[in-house]
Amino acid sequence: MNPFEFSERLLDDLERVQGASGRGRGRVDHAGNQRLGKALFAHLHGPGMGDAGKGGRSSSRAERSQAAAKSLSRVAQKAPQVVFKITSRVHGAANTVSSFTYVSRVSVSEKDDIPLLTSEGKELTSATEMLALARDWQAHADAGNDRRKGATALAMVYSMPPGTDPEKVREAVINLAEEDFADRRWVAALHTDEAHPHVHVVIAMRDNAGRRFNPDRQFIQHNRERFAEKLRELGIEADASRSVARGYPPKGDKLPVQKVRERGAEATVDAARVATLDGKDQPSQAYMAKRERAVSKTVANAEAVKETYRKAIDELRSHGGAEQSELAKSLEKFVSEMPEPRSARADILERLREGNALPERFEKDPELERLKARVQSRSDEAKEAALARLLKSRERLQGVGKADKIEEAKAAALERLKASRARLQGQGDPNNSPASERDPKVQRDQADAATRALNKTIEDQQRQHDRDRAREQERERDKDRPRDRGRDDRSR
Repeated sequence: MNPFEFSERLLDDLERVQGASGRGRGRVDHAGNQRLGKALFAHLHGPGMGDAGKGGRSSSRAERSQAAAKSLSRVAQKAPQVVFKITSRVHGAANTVSSFTYVSRVSVSEKDDIPLLTSEGKELTSATEMLALARDWQAHADAGNDRRKGATALAMVYSMPPGTDPEKVREAVINLAEEDFADRRWVAALHTDEAHPHVHVVIAMRDNAGRRFNPDRQFIQHNRERFAEKLRELGIEADASRSVARGYPPKGDKLPVQKVRERGAEATVDAARVATLDGKDQPSQAYMAKRERAVSKTVANAEAVKETYRKAIDELRSHGGAEQSELAKSLEKFVSEMPEPRSARADILERLREGNALPERFEKDPELERLKARVQSRSDEAKEAALARLLKSRERLQGVGKADKIEEAKAAALERLKASRARLQGQGDPNNSPASERDPKVQRDQADAATRALNKTIEDQQRQHDRDRAREQERERDKDRPRDRGRDDRSR
């Protein structure tokens, strides 16, 4: 049996939505390093990078379809999303050792120290060892004839939602670093002081050959995908899909903003949002217009994603098997629940309201009221849809019950007919039967009467079933009449 394949055009659309995988280690700084161009190109095709010459695609359409289907399944099932962040660029040995001691908790808090694992397989536990390593990194970073000296190191963090096994998270990150950062030095440590387990990683900006790179968006997405891949290899469900593939779920405010609100102070971003809502000055008006243009693009992208998913559902159902049908069902449910992108003003109002920072004069803002009404209508529509499904199931069960009753009546009448035929054939005891019943003419009349009774019973049951069905259809038409009458009135 041939494996399932998406059509070529739909497969291209799905890959655009999901994002090209297996690419991106950051742009390389070629200044003062032009002679290493060919070696650099080979480096970009290194372990864990996929086939960069083909944009990260697999060799066949079947393999690409399988990868796209797996990604759709994770999106539809709302698998936990991995988090990868670049926290800072570190300059100089002093700042580098500060990063090391923060990651390892050495002499910076009352918490227990954490061994700092290095790319050489060593575990550093003292600040002296970390200072020596930081100076070594700084000397390597300053080597060369670059006119401008860049950062010494790059600090990053990999994290997963609460409840994930911390040791599995640590193992996944170490496996990733050993493969993707095999050409440069790095250190890592696991933190479990927060609800979400996370691993801090600091890497040298120059690799072992002296080449420097600048991380970009492709580098960030590449690390998210590789982190999720390593977690799945360890049996932990994880996904690294882009926000566009998930229908642009609403974002919350960053942790520093939340901390300021918890202290009872007004966050600077909240004050700027209120000024934007007032729109009294030109910069606020220009910013709002810019946000609205961005939202318009988001809405267009979300509709394109929904249309791509609908096409995928059709192909999964029409050309796939049982596994593809289940995927189509879960994807259809996901599409029906995808949130609608909020307008720029509604997004600002909602963020202020969630942070209890919305001024009273905006409590009855028309845009906020429309947002609440839309959320409430979606809730009501979901209830009505569930009720409709329940009524349909009940009617189907009632229909099955009526059919069973008809079959039972037919079976009883048939048994009576068989008994009459048995009497006709003399299977009973003739000596115990009255003389009238032993008369052949009487027996034939009895058989005819039983046959007529059977036919009458079947006809009565069928007529009753038809009447019940007609009444149900009439009730359905009565439900639709007011709506149709309203349409007719509007058309006049």
